[in-house]
Amino acid sequence: MLRPSAPLKTLGERNEKSRNQIRRNRLWKKTLEVIRIGDNSLHQRQQFSTTEIGISKLINWLNPNDVVGLEAGSQSFRIAKSILNKGVQVIVLNPGNLATIYQSLKKTDKEDSLKIARLIQRHPIEELPTVPIPNDEEEDNRRLCSEHENWTKQLTQGKNRLHSLFTQAGLTQITKKHLRTKANREISVALLPSRYQKERKEY
Repeated sequence: MLRPSAPLKTLGERNEKSRNQIRRNRLWKKTLEVIRIGDNSLHQRQQFSTTEIGISKLINWLNPNDVVGLEAGSQSFRIAKSILNKGVQVIVLNPGNLATIYQSLKKTDKEDSLKIARLIQRHPIEELPTVPIPNDEEEDNRRLCSEHENWTKQLTQGKNRLHSLFTQAGLTQITKKHLRTKANREISVALLPSRYQKERKEY
């Protein structure tokens, strides 16, 4: 799910009757930068950590009428669920459809926070590019699929490196089909000359 350095952006408080306030939080790895804007020009900024304690403080800072928006990222669903459990409405936005942000010349947290807050302020939620918040089972399945894909890629890379090693050693009769199972790999690796023993141990 999140590249380690990818930002998770949270945004949005909106009172359905008055629409008088917007809260916008942007999350990097360790902190949330929060901006609150209203119909007037007065803005309030605050920071929270992304630890459980920090998220708890954020939740206590929110009001029941708030609508909190998160840009989809590695920590967004965890934070969204914590906020939802407190009865505060949350929407998760698809970052790929937020052209307002990504076409901007300014890429700072504060600029992004303000622009996304205004986006939520001006548009009904149903018109925003939202992402469904998965339940725990769905999130576990996504994580499992991601891990499976990751390990499959690593296994393929390892096989390719072994095949390259055999080619360098002149064992061109060893093909990728000989590396499909662990037992076959062990048999094939045993054929390597002694000068390749160091590389052999890596596999």
